[in-house]
Amino acid sequence: MDKHRDALKISIEMSLKVIQHHRWLMDLYVVDFFTENHWELLPLAWRECFCDIDPQTLGYIIRDLPTNHILPLSFLALMKVIKSLSFPRQSVNRVESNEKQSVIGSHPKLKNLFLKHVKLKKRHEISLMANVVHSVAVESCCDAVIDFGSGLGHLVRMLSYKYDLHTVGIEGQNQLTDEARKLDSELEYTAQKYVDAETMRKLNRPIHCNKTLNSPSQLEKLSFSISNHGLIGLHPCGDLGPLLLKYFVSCERSKFICLVGCCYMKLTCENGIGYPMSKYLQSLDYTLSYPSREIACHAIEVYCEKLCKGDYNDLKVHAFRAALERILVAHNPKLRHSPIRSVKHTENMTFENYCKIALERISLPGMDTSQAEADLSQWKRVIIVYTLRLLLAPLVETLILLDRLYYLTEHGIYCEIHPVFDPRVSPRNHVIIGRKI
Repeated sequence: MDKHRDALKISIEMSLKVIQHHRWLMDLYVVDFFTENHWELLPLAWRECFCDIDPQTLGYIIRDLPTNHILPLSFLALMKVIKSLSFPRQSVNRVESNEKQSVIGSHPKLKNLFLKHVKLKKRHEISLMANVVHSVAVESCCDAVIDFGSGLGHLVRMLSYKYDLHTVGIEGQNQLTDEARKLDSELEYTAQKYVDAETMRKLNRPIHCNKTLNSPSQLEKLSFSISNHGLIGLHPCGDLGPLLLKYFVSCERSKFICLVGCCYMKLTCENGIGYPMSKYLQSLDYTLSYPSREIACHAIEVYCEKLCKGDYNDLKVHAFRAALERILVAHNPKLRHSPIRSVKHTENMTFENYCKIALERISLPGMDTSQAEADLSQWKRVIIVYTLRLLLAPLVETLILLDRLYYLTEHGIYCEIHPVFDPRVSPRNHVIIGRKI
């Protein structure tokens, strides 16, 4: 445990140094590209290298594909250190275990029953997450789990009916809970056509309940017909992830946790609430701005694939928004960062059409658009700067995850982390596993 904690500490310190040194880049809002002259903020060597580069080539560079460009040593060093410090994002293939699967779970005609009414992204996530949770539950000699933010109950449904675990799904929205119960009934209606009545009678059925959670003490007061249990958090939003970790640490009955983070920009960054959690990181200069936490939720793999395919014309919308921002601020400084209608770029969209849609609900007569043409001629530079920011996203996420891992070790809990989902399908793909041994 001590060696593991020391390794985490070194990783935290090194990641922080890189992040602190590049805050000037991470904290940029793409909308301010022209109003704050972001291009001139890049180091001179970077500007000279990237001024005429095609975004497709930059995509090749980030994916370590060969190009003819001679790159600045500072940029090469940054790419190397980000790669060495960030958690690997390539998903690890996990063989599905048939151990202790229920009659329904092992029935050949019912194998896809659990994926009905589930969107493709969610199918990918719940299938892999259920396999991970089941494996950890078996290792922990635990046959009960609680899923927080269970939504329509897809995950607990699979864990109950397929893996024969006792499950509780906690969801804040009544409508989702009601729909989850209907989906349970629909599953059983289909299953009873293939299995006998005695098997149906003995099924482990999910418990769905409504509860909005704000503190670990609330969780302690919840009463279910299960004692020792594991905790599940599949993309809990903002502070809910840290809340589950705190409950896990404090609750003797909780034997393991499987947690996948999400929405880091919504974390409360004070008093150890959301970030940082560990006392060690709290003792350092741990600051992560909202823009840096927000960009850590973006999919660098999908973005780079678009660049490498030359499929980046739709990214012109970033330049359109930045050009419009300059116009708005020049017209009235109070309009800075005004909430405007989101516009998806379409082929042959003009800036005039963009503005008409974006400002549909705002009447601003007399705006001077004379600067727009010159600004929009630099649309590739807008993409380049945004891409350079995105390069740091995996390291920011790594720091947040390292903080959570170190928090667990501070409480003597064994922990590990694995990239389980395909990052192109589910960008937040790391599962933190904590077990009380």
